[in-house]
Amino acid sequence: TSNDDQIFATYGSNGAAIASMNSNCLRIDKVDLKDKDSIDEYFQSSGPFDICFHLAAMASPKVCESFPEKAKATNVPEYLFEKLRSTPIIALSTDQVYCGTKAPYLESSEPGPVNVYAQSKLDMEELLIGDEGRLKPAVCLRSSIILGPLAPYGQAHSTFLHFCQSREGQETTFFTDEIRSVISVNDVVDVLLHFWSCVKSGKEFDSGVFNMGGPKPISRMDMAVAVAKECKFSDELFVAAEKAKKESVKGEVRSPLDISMDSSKLEGIVGQKFRSLDVIVKDTFLSE
Repeated sequence: TSNDDQIFATYGSNGAAIASMNSNCLRIDKVDLKDKDSIDEYFQSSGPFDICFHLAAMASPKVCESFPEKAKATNVPEYLFEKLRSTPIIALSTDQVYCGTKAPYLESSEPGPVNVYAQSKLDMEELLIGDEGRLKPAVCLRSSIILGPLAPYGQAHSTFLHFCQSREGQETTFFTDEIRSVISVNDVVDVLLHFWSCVKSGKEFDSGVFNMGGPKPISRMDMAVAVAKECKFSDELFVAAEKAKKESVKGEVRSPLDISMDSSKLEGIVGQKFRSLDVIVKDTFLSE
């Protein structure tokens, strides 16, 4: 973005760190997406907007499973979307809308969510794409696991790569059959900025759902080995295992195994190839 851009950001919880980042070009407010009054109050002093990046979610499958109604209200904010019908929306969905038995997945593949979180995200997609009252396009990005450096503010949530780094010298089991098309946070930012540049330049784009993942299927073990290589320690204590053969634990949320995706359609729209795992790992620890 340029210095002329005015950015409006909202948060629902854990926002103390970003709330202090208010500036002349960045305004940050707390908004409860489940509450109409909270949304109305926000829109009384904010907007209209040129574009909306909808990144908010109740993203923990375990929490969603425990509180399905709250997950639905948070992840499918009907009233918010109604208020933004005249604004292009780029919304983050998830690769978990796929069932995990027929990879690699295309956008045309039949969804098959196996948990509450995934179902709520699919419901969000269907609401946005199927809204006949929408005046501007809506794009839903089925994102894989997003990896990269820690966020530069507050108590940044570490990624799976940082967990792998912490296991140096310790016997740790990693699954070989839990497969994802992991993607760099830098690529995600580039995708979002592509749509913003379209709005700024007046270039039109259509509503649609797109896979957003890296170029290759990656297992948990693949990630662990890549981190050990980059951080220059031995992976000899990393133990390979198959999640499919693991006994289920009471209360464990069902999760799809292989939801690797073909994201070439989005790469073509953005005009760039998404980064490989080796590059993602190098970028992650280069800046720390």
